[in-house]
Amino acid sequence: MQVPFRALFALLFFPLLAQAQQSIVLNDLSAWKASNTAGANWQIAGDISANMEEKYNMVSKFGTGVLVNLPTDKDKANLLSVAEYGDVDVSFDFMMAAHSNSGFYLQGRYEVQLLDSWGVQSPRYGDCGGIYGRRRFVPEAQMYEGHAPRQNACIAPGLWQHMEISFQAPRFDTKGTKIANAKMLKIVLNGVLLHENVDLTGPTGGPISEQEAAKGPFMIQGDHGPVAFRNFSVRPCDGQPPALAPVSFKVWYGKFREASEFLSKKPDGMGNMEKLHWNASKQESDYAIVYNTALLATKPGKYRLITQLAGRSILKVNGKEVLADAWSHSSGQRFAEVELPVGNTPLEITVYKMDDWMPPVVGLWVEGPDTRPIEYHAMSSLLGLPYSDPIYLDAPTPTVFRSFMDLPFQEGQPTNYQTRLSHAVNVGHPSKLHYTYNLDNGGIAQIWRGDFLYTSPMWDNRGDGSSRPRGSILMLGDHPLVITTAQINAPAPAPPATVQSGEVFTTTLERMRKNTGFRPLGYDVDENNYPTFRYEIHGASVEDQVRVGEQGKFLTRTLSFKNAAPNLLCRLASGDTISDLGKGVWMVGDKQYYVKVANNAPARVEHVEGKAALVVPASEKVEFSVVW
Repeated sequence: MQVPFRALFALLFFPLLAQAQQSIVLNDLSAWKASNTAGANWQIAGDISANMEEKYNMVSKFGTGVLVNLPTDKDKANLLSVAEYGDVDVSFDFMMAAHSNSGFYLQGRYEVQLLDSWGVQSPRYGDCGGIYGRRRFVPEAQMYEGHAPRQNACIAPGLWQHMEISFQAPRFDTKGTKIANAKMLKIVLNGVLLHENVDLTGPTGGPISEQEAAKGPFMIQGDHGPVAFRNFSVRPCDGQPPALAPVSFKVWYGKFREASEFLSKKPDGMGNMEKLHWNASKQESDYAIVYNTALLATKPGKYRLITQLAGRSILKVNGKEVLADAWSHSSGQRFAEVELPVGNTPLEITVYKMDDWMPPVVGLWVEGPDTRPIEYHAMSSLLGLPYSDPIYLDAPTPTVFRSFMDLPFQEGQPTNYQTRLSHAVNVGHPSKLHYTYNLDNGGIAQIWRGDFLYTSPMWDNRGDGSSRPRGSILMLGDHPLVITTAQINAPAPAPPATVQSGEVFTTTLERMRKNTGFRPLGYDVDENNYPTFRYEIHGASVEDQVRVGEQGKFLTRTLSFKNAAPNLLCRLASGDTISDLGKGVWMVGDKQYYVKVANNAPARVEHVEGKAALVVPASEKVEFSVVW
């Protein structure tokens, strides 16, 4: 089925049903088996660490929760899951040692490459997140049909990375003949979509068998170097989706502003259809339709209903309203989770539209405990939605771009809180490491690896002035770099209970300026278009030079101070935990990123605003790098 870009995006990335997730518990190796008797390279650990500068270095600590491969010349077996899967969604965290190589196989036959691809500028199918090539031996050994990731989303060795895979098994007829290829429906690495709907004509290199099957185990390659895993989440998706009963409909014509205006009237038309379609109406606007049908579920449990209905709509399940009367754009979707028993459950959809400028759309998907979203509308019912080509901005040369930037919800904030940076400077670099600088506090709010900016929200139609990163994002915390010793061990400021558009942001900014004397002085760009930012804070003048390092592997900041008081500190990083790795290198958070402090500066860990903070004195010159 073809669906518009915005609808497809939502279906690909909306969180899965929580109850359908199954964890692979890593208290022992009972869920796994080695490919041969020499499988001592696999073990369960409590923690793992890897030196980003030492090849194949990985050290485990006693405990549970982490699956780790530490191969030797003698022990280098692959690892297979005891359970076998057909259609499946699987996600996990993994960590690579420097220069290490592994692979995660679906059904033991189709490999998603795991590799230390940190800094690779033009990834190939053998790089991290690639779909490995097939191998043939006649007339000589050759690789073919590999699929490179769309971009390199791999971060530094020794850091936890996250991968999500949606796999569709090959299909066979009753005689065992293959009638449809396997597919990688989706591969996401560190939040970046690398592949979608990739046909797999056969097993990739190194499978457990060249013979394809309806089900098979996961397999993890164990002979090429150290690798660790945790947080496995598995969701089988080969269950039986609910059947849709025949659809009856009633239609009324007119400009209706409330459902009560037509429900009390005799309908202008009635009929039946096999699948939902807006053409129950004879016109594209000024209509109301009520569809009545039922879902026949073969398995009880929680189901998610996804609607895409142009105009106002109401959804009832078994007579109970689960989506209240509300307006949606043609491209907008609404979601409801309901418990369905085995058997028929009545379903009623009411939609009424009077917006002539908006195309008619009627769409319904249902996602079950062990099925992906299945559509229950005719394909042509969504074809009226015009496709908007995405507007992208690349950075083949150093690029400085001003826009609003919305930072995502952060832990500890109220659920309706989102920070909009109204004075954001987005700086792109050809090495594909980019960052957002906040002129309102002198902080770098985020860095990301991959392509530069998605600017459709800014330039499509009227726009809202914002842009979005197009890569794997590291949030650094939107706070000033320069603090005072008085802030050490001070309580964290309470987040706002509610957000009224820009009101809270303005209040917060005004409070920050009042407390710190912050005054932005703009920025200059050099002959290469690299910016240097300037501001005043706590009575000191600051010059903040930000540069991207070798192959985009790190971001270096050099701060020059004038008139810095003795009580001023530079907060180089903030996180739940910060640990000293030696030689000026510090690990932030749960192996989230590194900070490397230059010139033997006397760095130490303090607690600021409820978080661990890595601080150094605000001397005449402070230099450090964020390595990620």
